Amino acid sequence: MGQVFRTLPRPASLVADAARMAESVLQYSPATDAEALKLLRASFPHCPLSMRVAALDLLMRRQRRVNGRGYLPR
Repeated sequence: MGQVFRTLPRPASLVADAARMAESVLQYSPATDAEALKLLRASFPHCPLSMRVAALDLLMRRQRRVNGRGYLPR
């Protein structure tokens, strides 16, 4: 009783981990964001959803830089 809750230590390089995840997905050249997220889920089942979403965000930002334009809703 009276013990402080301890959280797991967070890796110092969360961005590097997300970038590594994004690079591994690029090997498969997903056609859509949903397909990329499905690949992330299959390739990294142990990672929390927030990490997979961060990797997807990096992929989407990279795609915007390649296309030279932002998100265009239909």
